[in-house]
Amino acid sequence: MASIMTIAVTHKKLKLDQMDTTLSGLRLTRPGEIEKMCRRLNQSGQLNPVIVRPVETGYQILDGFKRYYSAQQLGWEYLDAGIVDVPLADGKAMMLSYNRGGRSLLDYDEALVVFSLKKDHLLDQTSISRLTGYSRSWVCRRLALVEKLDTVVQDSLRMGVITNSHARAIVRLPRGNQDEITRCITENHLTSRDTLLLVDKFLDSPHRKDQQYILSHPVEVIEKSITTGEIYDIRLGHYGNRLLKSIELLYLQQNIFIALCTGHMSSRLSDTETEILDGRMEKLKKGTLSVGSIINQKAWKDER
Repeated sequence: MASIMTIAVTHKKLKLDQMDTTLSGLRLTRPGEIEKMCRRLNQSGQLNPVIVRPVETGYQILDGFKRYYSAQQLGWEYLDAGIVDVPLADGKAMMLSYNRGGRSLLDYDEALVVFSLKKDHLLDQTSISRLTGYSRSWVCRRLALVEKLDTVVQDSLRMGVITNSHARAIVRLPRGNQDEITRCITENHLTSRDTLLLVDKFLDSPHRKDQQYILSHPVEVIEKSITTGEIYDIRLGHYGNRLLKSIELLYLQQNIFIALCTGHMSSRLSDTETEILDGRMEKLKKGTLSVGSIINQKAWKDER
């Protein structure tokens, strides 16, 4: 495909009812994004044109779906548009190219476009690579997010329940295990980093009994995995490595604390238990303020 810079773009004001949104299914609109775009358009106006290609029904949007839907909500009649006269397959490839610099597309958005090129245009990985300008390995990884990721997990990704980083870890599992791992992630509020560790442990466990233990005790499994593993960086001295280890362990305990406090079990604490824990929470609050001060003011650097 010719680069964006060599494709002629005609700029024109278009009515919203002239625009075709049939490719919007290849882009995820996550909760709150339209509201943010509405505020941006209200404050600054339209800074960038929507990119469209001419079709029989009007102009098919390639880039700028959030601007379009936000303009609809705001009651706008027109949007500035850049018109490119390209075939449909090239237009889909341009959906990737227009967002390459800003990285506004996430892995799964890219995967939807790549899968569409394979399924709807019957292109193989080499042809998709040539058309999009991405490597074959990149194309292969994106296809895996659609072809190897369970539909339930894809739905969780679409709804923003899990992130792209979570999905990259989950896709390494057999499809039959992906749903249960996803539930484990969401119920325990696991970070993508914790998820990667959990998936590694799950894949290393050949027996179902061991896998079920991992699913039932994910936080403990992750904690044990980190505390028993060596936390060391050859580039750091003795003190630097001690600091590194304390950071990693503090980060781990922070995630465990968040998972425990936001889980359903916290509502089952008795009044006596809550009273006992309140005092500890106050101590933790003071410590949190000190940690925040160190990080924000970089006090650990200033001491040198």
